[in-house]
Amino acid sequence: MNVPRATPPVAAGVVKPAMMRGMLSLLSPAGPAARLSVLLFHKVPTLADPLAPGELNLGRFEQILDFVGANANVLPLTEASAALKRGTLPARAVALTFDDGYAEWIDNVAPALLRRRMPATFFITTGPLEGGVLWHERILAAVRALPARGALLPAGLGMYTDLDQPGARERLVEQLQARLKYAPLSQRLDAMEQLEAQACRPLLLPRGFDAASVRTLHNKGFEIGAHTVHHPILNECTAQQARAEIGDCKAELEAIIGGAVHAFAYPNGRPGKDFSREHVDMVKAAGYRTAVTTSMGAAKGDTDPFELPRFTPWGLSQERISFQMARNMLVRATPVPDAPRATAAGGGTDVRCLLVASTFTPIHGGSAVVYDNLCRHMPPGSVRVLSATTSYQNRQEIPGWREHDAAQPFPVERIRLLRPAMMPPPANKLVSLWRLLTQDLPLYAKVLYKAAQVVRRHDINLVCVGELVTGSWLGIALKKLFGCKLVIYVHGEEITTRTDGRLGQKRKQFLLAADKVVAVSSFTCDAMSAMGVPPASMVLIQNGVDVDRFTPGERDPELMARHGLHGKQVILTVGRLVPRKGADMAVRAMKRVVARRPDVRYLIVGDGELRAELERLIAAEGLQEWVTLVGKVSDDDLLRYLRLCDLFLMPNRTMPDGDTEGFGLVFREANACRKPVIGGRAGGVVEAVEDGVSGLLVDGNDPDDIAAAIECILGDPALARQLAEGGLQLAREHSTAAVAYQFLRTCERVLGAGKR
Repeated sequence: MNVPRATPPVAAGVVKPAMMRGMLSLLSPAGPAARLSVLLFHKVPTLADPLAPGELNLGRFEQILDFVGANANVLPLTEASAALKRGTLPARAVALTFDDGYAEWIDNVAPALLRRRMPATFFITTGPLEGGVLWHERILAAVRALPARGALLPAGLGMYTDLDQPGARERLVEQLQARLKYAPLSQRLDAMEQLEAQACRPLLLPRGFDAASVRTLHNKGFEIGAHTVHHPILNECTAQQARAEIGDCKAELEAIIGGAVHAFAYPNGRPGKDFSREHVDMVKAAGYRTAVTTSMGAAKGDTDPFELPRFTPWGLSQERISFQMARNMLVRATPVPDAPRATAAGGGTDVRCLLVASTFTPIHGGSAVVYDNLCRHMPPGSVRVLSATTSYQNRQEIPGWREHDAAQPFPVERIRLLRPAMMPPPANKLVSLWRLLTQDLPLYAKVLYKAAQVVRRHDINLVCVGELVTGSWLGIALKKLFGCKLVIYVHGEEITTRTDGRLGQKRKQFLLAADKVVAVSSFTCDAMSAMGVPPASMVLIQNGVDVDRFTPGERDPELMARHGLHGKQVILTVGRLVPRKGADMAVRAMKRVVARRPDVRYLIVGDGELRAELERLIAAEGLQEWVTLVGKVSDDDLLRYLRLCDLFLMPNRTMPDGDTEGFGLVFREANACRKPVIGGRAGGVVEAVEDGVSGLLVDGNDPDDIAAAIECILGDPALARQLAEGGLQLAREHSTAAVAYQFLRTCERVLGAGKR
């Protein structure tokens, strides 16, 4: 480092300088008892951005530097860390650090430091160096450019209907940054692109900070440190991703400056919450010499050099800054917990979750598959299931449940019913009361007794309820009785569908009682937000695909022969035959399609209440040769049918009672088999199907629109291949393992919040 260390200037004009230095010297003497104060800064603009009024501006920054120059000995971080370990640190030792990467460092920060002959360390996020912009800066620019009304906002922030209201854009920026900070990188990127696409004025992005800027700082004598490639929360990364973020950043910076990078800053930096012991070990293994957190406090001789605490003084006077620095020296820094953080692939975990779900495999259905895949990828011992042996829909025993449960890598416990069986509406209030007293309440008592046994026997600390309306009462009861944390998993239709039942009227009350609500789509988040559920209580975890099971493959010769499909183009629908799935509109669309493409065949896999109507419609339209109702198929046959088709079709729509598709996992399953898809522009399907990337979106109420999309894909082989490949990539990015990892981290955060 060739910037000379700062020496305290003459104290003229400084209020009580001897007293300030004396207090700091007493708390941070030279030698073995020394303390190292590491100060943290980010962007330092000339004037604060109106959308980020709390950010430090240049005038305030220079006041802090003047105080530090008058009252401290400023050292480069790596040198200070080594001296602290040796016991040779000078009194009142301070290191200055800056995170991320901003053009203002060249314009404002470096000149201010050089004028005062102060060294500093700049921790660089390397991803934006090739022409990109830091993610939180993109949010500022996007929110500034959004229209005042009608903006489609991600992840449950739909309450911002008028951005011209005083402070609305500032609050939106704050909530977006808080929400997306812990989102997977792909989800964060999708949200930013969604915002930017709605800009009604040019995006005012900040001037770039690039590799040349890094070299400029290095050539001026400042130390360069690493801050990962994309600035993820390391605890939200897989081990492979975290190692790449830590190691690749170091390698990229060393190639830029032609020298070694010794220091690392953990993104966001809170020990335990943002990074774990395994990440500290990764930083050591990558060859760094020291690392900094954002835990408050001053480092002492016995502080791990890879967990140096940092803080930012914010006082408006030199006396106030002095007091804050002195108080910070007395704070005990939070070390990272020694226990290893669990991963979705295995390892120890404090999570002991009971998943309660009536709809669970071997029952067919989207939510059942989601829960089964979730449990399969959770660490051993972290989850067990409480489900039913009997279907509440028909009061028949669920076929194959014993064999299914015995084959699972996680324990499944069952009771006959978890919710009352479906029955015709009561004729009057007396019948309703009779059912409540003689059937419902005795059932609820049995369910609570069984669940309480499981919770006590296995020391359950978190209950996840898979059915909002019919299961939340149980989760709330267990929370009150045993102190368990409560997570409610919400798919969408249970929010939007109108219901007049006793429990249905309490949906908002149930959601507010949860410690966290998992939503499978932004659509679901927005629906809950409209009910008054705070965005902070929600977490978005899109449904994932079992990419080990759903894979591209050849057409099955037996199915080809069975349905007479040789030389035909095959369209496929898979799902329960209920109105919202849109099979009736698809049949009407086929009347138009086969008139121009008689080689097309349409297979409908599934069963349900709409079957009789579909049979009548097929006959009325004269489509018996072209449309086949296949009925229910096995799990193995489902894969065979998905591989069989040229195009997957489910033109879903929102029904008058609000019933709609919460996400549409089957679209991603078809994508995983390398098939283009067509979905309805309704509910959460607009997130499951990326229009123009993995498939096309249509008006599910318009057979002409559906027919046009079918002909567009079948008539353009290049487009079909493009959508198929885009869908395959999308499915692989949203695997069931990734979903389980997000759910596990959500559970860990919920449990961790209870400990603080």
